[in-house]
Amino acid sequence: MDNQYKNKNRIYGVVVIAVLAFLVFMVSRKNTGSEWFDNQKRIAVLPLEGEISSSRKWIATLKKFENNPQVAGILIPINSPGGQVAPSQELYHAIRKVRETGEKPVFVSMSSVAASGGYYAALGADSVFANAGTLTGSIGVIMQFPIYSDLMEKIGVGMRTVKSQEFKDAGSPFREMSDLEKQYFQALIDDVYDQFTEVVSQERGIDELNMQTLGNGRVFTGRQAYEAGLVDAIGTFEDAKGALCTRLGIPVDSPLLYPQEPRRTWWNILKDDVAAALPGWESSSSIKLQYRIPY
Repeated sequence: MDNQYKNKNRIYGVVVIAVLAFLVFMVSRKNTGSEWFDNQKRIAVLPLEGEISSSRKWIATLKKFENNPQVAGILIPINSPGGQVAPSQELYHAIRKVRETGEKPVFVSMSSVAASGGYYAALGADSVFANAGTLTGSIGVIMQFPIYSDLMEKIGVGMRTVKSQEFKDAGSPFREMSDLEKQYFQALIDDVYDQFTEVVSQERGIDELNMQTLGNGRVFTGRQAYEAGLVDAIGTFEDAKGALCTRLGIPVDSPLLYPQEPRRTWWNILKDDVAAALPGWESSSSIKLQYRIPY
């Protein structure tokens, strides 16, 4: 009798483990955004929107799509005026890394604006589409410094500064900038600008002479950008999707896979409302080195 009970318990144990394994498999499939038992290849759509101030979460989602066996290619709609330098560079390198594996082509579809840092990020893709009326380009760098010294003088308020070396408070809003400080910041700007133009020249095959004309901070329409060789094609989101499907050899009506929507907490809602009313309120510094349209 004992052996019979032991055998039954073993069978029950195996069944329970099998059921649990099946449930874990089902949940993992659902968490990756895949339909259960659906092996159809699809296009992953990963929007890049708004001012670029960070890149970590976006790149993490890009990696999930890269590792998802159901994803055949990745389409990135960009609607961004650019933003901070380092995150823009990180987005470019992350997109380029996926491109260089050759396993999943990455296409970009420019929306209303894909300028400066937004354009920089797009350079990592296999192919870049822009609408005829898209605003893009704005190849350049900007730093802006608020000056409060005149206002402070009017109201009789001053700022006493003790510093270790002469450049420690460079860019302070409480006094005018010295000529030496202007040279110092210009050197920073020039170096980061060179990094931008080097990537544009490399990715778009534009020589140094033409870069002097195209890289002067001007904004271009999508049609102008196409004529200048800054983008690959004029077309809508659907055009870019169709071209990507054709390249992959899958039906043009293949399903799209979007990132899962994050859960909205009351704190996130409050932050979004405050950020809309007071742009830049979360920033730890009023001085930013940016690849961005200044308006």
